[in-house]
Amino acid sequence: MWLASGAARWWEAPLRTRGSPLSLWRRTLLVLMLTTTSLRDAGAQTPASSKPVYVWQTGPWGRCMGSECGPGGTQSRAVWCAHSEGWTTLPTNCPPATRPENRQSCFRVCDWHKELYDWQLGAWNQCVPVSLRAGANAGVPPRPAVCQRGEEGIQTREVGCVHTPDAMPAEDAICEYFEPKPRLEQACLIPCPRDCVVSPFSDWTLCSKTCGTGLQNRVRTVLAPPLFGGSACPNLTEFRTCQPGSCEGEESLYSLKVGPWGPCTVPSPPLARLAETEPLEPLARQARHAQTEPASETETQPARKNRRERKNRKERKERTERKERKERKERKERKERKEQQDRQDRTMRQDRQARKQQRRERQRGRGKVKDPEARELIKKKRTRNRQNRQGGKFWDLQVGYQIREVMCVHKNGNAAAIHLCHQESLPVTYQACVLTKDCEVSEWGEWSACSRDCYDPNGPKGQRTRSRRLTQFPVGGGAGCPLLEETEDCSPQGDAVQPCIAYNWKVTEWSECRVDVLLSQQDRRRGNQTGLCGGGVQNREVYCVQTSDTPSNLGPIRSKEASRPVDSALCLGVPPNTTQLCQLPCPVECQVSAWCAWGPCTYENCSDQATKKVCPCSGNTMRERLATQLRQPGVDKQCPSTTEKEPCTLNSNCFTYSYNITDWSTCQLSERAVCGSGIKTRMLDCVRSDGKSVDLKFCEELGMEKKWQMNISCVVECPVNCQLSEWSPWSECTHTCGLAGKLWRRRSVIQASQGDGRPCPSQMEQWKPCPVKPCFSWRYSAWSDCRVQGARCGDGERFRNVSCFVTDGTARAEGSMVDEELCGDLEQAVDGDKNIVLQETCAVPCPGECYLMDWTAWSPCQLSCARGEDLGLGAVQVRSRAVLAQEPENLLQCPDQDWEARPCTEGQCYEYKWMTGPWRSSSRQVWCQRSDGLNVTGGCPSTNEPVSDRSCVPACDKARSFCTEAGLCGCEEGYTEVLTSEGLLDQCTLIPVLEIPTAGDSKADVKTIRALSPTLPTASMNGRSGRTWFLQPFGPDGKLKTWVYGVAAGAFVLMVFIVSMTYLACKKPKKSQRRHHHHHHQNNRLKPLTLAYDGDADM
Repeated sequence: MWLASGAARWWEAPLRTRGSPLSLWRRTLLVLMLTTTSLRDAGAQTPASSKPVYVWQTGPWGRCMGSECGPGGTQSRAVWCAHSEGWTTLPTNCPPATRPENRQSCFRVCDWHKELYDWQLGAWNQCVPVSLRAGANAGVPPRPAVCQRGEEGIQTREVGCVHTPDAMPAEDAICEYFEPKPRLEQACLIPCPRDCVVSPFSDWTLCSKTCGTGLQNRVRTVLAPPLFGGSACPNLTEFRTCQPGSCEGEESLYSLKVGPWGPCTVPSPPLARLAETEPLEPLARQARHAQTEPASETETQPARKNRRERKNRKERKERTERKERKERKERKERKERKEQQDRQDRTMRQDRQARKQQRRERQRGRGKVKDPEARELIKKKRTRNRQNRQGGKFWDLQVGYQIREVMCVHKNGNAAAIHLCHQESLPVTYQACVLTKDCEVSEWGEWSACSRDCYDPNGPKGQRTRSRRLTQFPVGGGAGCPLLEETEDCSPQGDAVQPCIAYNWKVTEWSECRVDVLLSQQDRRRGNQTGLCGGGVQNREVYCVQTSDTPSNLGPIRSKEASRPVDSALCLGVPPNTTQLCQLPCPVECQVSAWCAWGPCTYENCSDQATKKVCPCSGNTMRERLATQLRQPGVDKQCPSTTEKEPCTLNSNCFTYSYNITDWSTCQLSERAVCGSGIKTRMLDCVRSDGKSVDLKFCEELGMEKKWQMNISCVVECPVNCQLSEWSPWSECTHTCGLAGKLWRRRSVIQASQGDGRPCPSQMEQWKPCPVKPCFSWRYSAWSDCRVQGARCGDGERFRNVSCFVTDGTARAEGSMVDEELCGDLEQAVDGDKNIVLQETCAVPCPGECYLMDWTAWSPCQLSCARGEDLGLGAVQVRSRAVLAQEPENLLQCPDQDWEARPCTEGQCYEYKWMTGPWRSSSRQVWCQRSDGLNVTGGCPSTNEPVSDRSCVPACDKARSFCTEAGLCGCEEGYTEVLTSEGLLDQCTLIPVLEIPTAGDSKADVKTIRALSPTLPTASMNGRSGRTWFLQPFGPDGKLKTWVYGVAAGAFVLMVFIVSMTYLACKKPKKSQRRHHHHHHQNNRLKPLTLAYDGDADM
């Protein structure tokens, strides 16, 4: 509308200027505007016209109702018709076909459903940054350039209600009936990326060759692994070529290499064994042929092949004959050895039987071992010794064989013919071995009888055991043996099981009801009356007895013993009551108790007796007292009145009460204090209207306000000396051995010093060294060099020993080896590891081979921290393996470097900081340093790395100039820069110096301005303190500064002033016009004004 009205007003202008050429352009533009407006209004009305005017609205579902628990319930909701603008209308205005349902079936939850339904919690998903969540980018601040702690994130999980017996999903409303739905989201922290941190490089190794071109290596280790998306570890090895000198003879290109021993296998039959050894024969035959009969270069290939085949057949035939002869000889020898062994066994059995008979006779003479436990221990020990004896039935040793590969390799790593490796004899390719066998045990036996022979559901459980036998000991590094015995709790079962002896409380019958007991408590004079009735007391006895079921065959004597009272401490639980109230009917006169105390004075006009108001004493107030009816009246009998009233009279039977406050007491100090801070108190008293002091409860019952402060602080001015407690006893030693142990004792401050009192000493703890005791421990020796049998390189073995070492207990102590008897009381374990490893396989690299080094030691345990605070993400330590190369040609064949990490405990936080060295010309050293002083690579953020190069273009070749960190030429201290119009340094100008001497200077009355050399110290005396101002007249652009012009203008004004004053002083005065006064007065000539400038700037 505003557009149409505006267009109408705008249309009136051309009507008044109809003859103007601008009118046609305005009309055309108005038509376009009206057309656009109509199209927009039509587009805006189209969606509104398609929207229904009346729609159905629904309310929330109500509570599930029903007569039975489970899915048979129903719930309803409200459904109404509403206009699109929000107001409610008749249901007939809405279409009936689209009316929503107002009733549905539901699951009616009952209390016992709590055992069947529960929330199932899913695992938390990965932490997602808040900035990446949909719709969350509007209010999220931008990420900082340098990550300090981490990025806030959100992680979600799935939570659903399930039917616990079958884990089927259910409606969430069922579980929400018992407890709210657990949260689906939680805040989390995405740590900053941690780059890999490596140590500095080691020194360069020796050249891999003694002549020719070799390689030198230097390596570094991984100190911290990359975490949370940090940069990967850089190369751990650097190489450089080296040339110790030229080789005189021919360089050896080939090396004999042995492989690892294969698995131990069972020997094959003779024919199969022959077939297996044939593939190995060509290598040995080729080596012997290369050493004894080198092939002729003129001999043809087929002729050499036929000759080798004939020779091979001949050798196989000879070898078969030799083996047969050898086997026959071995069979004959085995038979003879067996016969000899049988003869020896028979002799040994006879000797054993004789010795056994002799032992029996000696035991009969001395007597048998009486202790059954000792006999059982001896029996078990003998059985264990027989089992551990090798060759017994539990030691099934089977001898096999294993083979390994022998090959000749070139220095480039490729395999070559075996005859190219010049060696007199080949290493052994097969050897005997013991087949690996795991420990084997039998099936579990039957459970033993329960240790308890009676049944007690509330008492402690018994135990029963079962065992299994060992059928095979582990041989050749096989798996160890499991437990051979296990135990579990048990309770005896069955009808024949007798119940355990138990104790329970037993009571007698209630005595007769007696009323005189209650009466004697109220009035001792009535304690001996008889024939009373009403409320009374009954008594009974309670005692503890044995309550086990006594069998009928034990007789009445055992039953009497079981029912005999025992100590009450044997019975558990609270004993039953020994008294109870009772009632005796009263067929006689009514009887009431004595009067109670008088009650307070109250208004009589209160209709409700329970809300009568306590009031001051006046003529219309009353008080009453009551009595209790002790016995109901009989027939035609009446009780006297149990209520008595009387009027209230001031200071007679009615009193008013008021608070009375006392004066302040003296300043009360603590128990041992003689001065200092204390408390002053005053007392509050309740005074009756007749002036008598009564208990405070009379005033408190009236609800009177207490508006007084009862305690205030006070100070007793005097000096207080420090008071200390006695020294505590010496503590236990902090270490069990060594020199690092300390004994501590401490004391505390009982009273701190005040005023001019003696202050407390700073030493509150004392320590002294513990008695010296050496520390013994088992330690490994260093690994021996890797030994390869019969070859230059390949797989071999290395060994080490376990020895007893003694140290002083300090962390850096290496210790020294001592006699093993000193560690005899210690368990043989190294650093807590009982698995002692004294031998392991190793590898000797061949010349020219590129290989991995051994694993480094585990790095110190390191936490994930931010500004020295642990982020709670755990600790980690790492170890690595670097690569070593020997030939430049084999660098492409090198394996990949390796590292591995593991979690650890008791880590520490490390901080990383950039360090810089001094500038050397236009460069300086920049490195990263860990908080413990170790220079590392990685760890420091690369975004704030300092500049290491500040080369200026063009170079700073002017006198007294240098290149700044910003890459611009500047001047040394004491000189100012003069720049060209292009902004480049033109020259360095000396800065004038204004020196202001101090009061101790002899020239303090003279102030000079002079130029000083900024590179030389000022000629001032030692101990003088002065200030030197450097005035820079030129700005960075080479132009004079503004203050220079001001100083020049001031100097000009001063010169004009001095000239003017000099002129006035020297000018002659005019002669006087009154001559007749000449003799009466002196000639008043103006005296010249003399200015003496002493150089003081303050004049």
